[in-house]
Amino acid sequence: MRKIINRLLRIRRDDNAGKVLAQLIIGIILICLIFLILGVVIIPGMGKIFYLVGILLGSGLAVAAVINMYDALDAGLRLNEKGAATYIRNRSVLRIVIAFAVLLVAIFINIYAFIGVTLGLISIKLSGLSNKFIKRYLFRED
Repeated sequence: MRKIINRLLRIRRDDNAGKVLAQLIIGIILICLIFLILGVVIIPGMGKIFYLVGILLGSGLAVAAVINMYDALDAGLRLNEKGAATYIRNRSVLRIVIAFAVLLVAIFINIYAFIGVTLGLISIKLSGLSNKFIKRYLFRED
């Protein structure tokens, strides 16, 4: 586990913000694994394949969104106030548009794909809420 954490920390910087980014990514992965196991047990027949693809796509989008937020805030700190606000707003709108487009495509493909993508994207919020647990038990920090 320590090897994975160190590899995630090399994604960006090895500072407090980089550690939080790694914690969020690990949280997204763990939460999506829980959703995946629950979905495989609950969802019937061929819906499992659509759900699997949906959850993988949703979790990939969630990880990309977290990295994008980190980069946007990091770049925003180097810009002046007006430029930073515009830059961060534009990146936020881009994330929302991409998520909406993927959800729209998923709902037309299959309802189970839509559910998988939705749960993958929601994992960002759940990862943030479970950050205290991840920090305490996986990173051994208090």
